[in-house]
Amino acid sequence: MQKIHHDSDILIEQELPTPSNSVLVSFKNLNVAANRFQSDLNLYVTSDSGKPLNKALISIDSASLTAVSDQSGKVCIKSLPAGRYHLDIICPGFIAKSILIYIDESGSQEIFAQLTSNIG
Repeated sequence: MQKIHHDSDILIEQELPTPSNSVLVSFKNLNVAANRFQSDLNLYVTSDSGKPLNKALISIDSASLTAVSDQSGKVCIKSLPAGRYHLDIICPGFIAKSILIYIDESGSQEIFAQLTSNIG
């Protein structure tokens, strides 16, 4: 592990986790006040027929995050600071969707997003 000093922040270089069947996105903002809430966001993306959507692209522009859903349609975003976020979800063959979410408490939050097929 190597410490890198940049302005007043301390960045810590860490080894990447080994690949698994689920997608995990994690970040920490070292300037966040200690009393500010953070939550883990679990997002489940399905088709209008209820089938999990693999490889759906999820973007949270205000947090500069992107992720891709796993085979079960799941994306887990760790330590998301409290606030309001627009989640943009895109998957080939489906109508893109934008969802407004609020993170206002510590713990884990679940969001279920259903995309409508644009075929037929």
